Amino acid sequence: MNKQREAVYGLRRQLLEGVEQRELILEDYVGGILSTLLDEFAGEKVRPDQWNIKGLEDKLVDHFGLNLAGTTIKAQQLSRHELGEEIFEMLKHHYEAKEKILGAEQMRYHERMVMLSVIDGLWKEHLLSMDHLKEGIGLRGYAQQDPLVAYKRESYDMFEAMMLKFQEDTVRFLFRMQILGPDGQPVDAAPRPNRAVPPAPPVASALRPATLDAEPREIGIHTRAASTTIDALEKEFHRKKQRELEAASRSGGDASEPAQRRTGEKVGRNDPCPCDSGRKYKQCCGKNG
Repeated sequence: MNKQREAVYGLRRQLLEGVEQRELILEDYVGGILSTLLDEFAGEKVRPDQWNIKGLEDKLVDHFGLNLAGTTIKAQQLSRHELGEEIFEMLKHHYEAKEKILGAEQMRYHERMVMLSVIDGLWKEHLLSMDHLKEGIGLRGYAQQDPLVAYKRESYDMFEAMMLKFQEDTVRFLFRMQILGPDGQPVDAAPRPNRAVPPAPPVASALRPATLDAEPREIGIHTRAASTTIDALEKEFHRKKQRELEAASRSGGDASEPAQRRTGEKVGRNDPCPCDSGRKYKQCCGKNG
C-alpha cells in the first residue's frame, strides 16, 4: 500500500510542479491502449480477413473519437504492424492539430489539470475499495487461502486496474476534447493570422473526467496567453481541494482556535482538573477562576 501511495503522490507532485506529460500521454498511454486494442481485435495469430474491424472501430471512437471508417486507412489491406503504425500516426496528427489551435502552453496546462482531476477521483475510489477488501479479507481463510497473501495479490490487481483506467480516462478526455470558436462552433484548424483584426481566442470543451460514462457535459475553457483566466475545470478542482482542507481542519482541529472548555457538572476546586494535567482544579485551570 505504501508503494501505491508513493506512486500516486509522486505523479501528483510532478503535475503540480508543472512537469510536461505530452510524451508520456502519446507514447505510453496512447501506444499502450492501441496495442491492447490490436491484441483484442486484430491478434497476431489471426488472419486479416478474420479481424474484428467493427469492434476495433467502435473502441477507437470510444477512446479517441477517431472514426476509422471515415479515414483513408484500409485495415484489411495492411499487416498488423502497419495498421498499428497508421492508426498511431493519425492519432498523433489529431492531437497535434488540437495543440496548434490551443497553443503548446495551454495544451500542457489541460494535460496536467485533466490528469490531476482523474487521478484524484480514482484514488479516492481505490482507497474506499481497499477498506472494503480489508473488511472481508479474513473470509479467505474459509477457502483455504492465506488472507495476507490474498490481500497483497488483490490489492495489487486493484491498483493496476486503477492505473489502467487512469490512462484510459486521461486519453479519452484529451482526445475527445472539442475546440470551440467565439461563435460556439467547433474549430478544426488553427486560425490564420490577421494583422487587421486579431482572432478571438478559441474555447475548449470536453467531457468531465468523472462523468465520462454519463451524459456528456461541456466545460468551457478559455485559451488566452499566460494571463488566461481560470477555466471551469480548474475552478472545480480548486473548490474540491478547498472543501477537503476545510473538512480536514474541522476534523483535526486548528491550533489557532481556543481550547474548548468542558461542559457538564461544576468541577470542585479540590477535584482533578478536567484537562488531565494531574493537578487539582484550583491549581490548574481554576487558578484564576
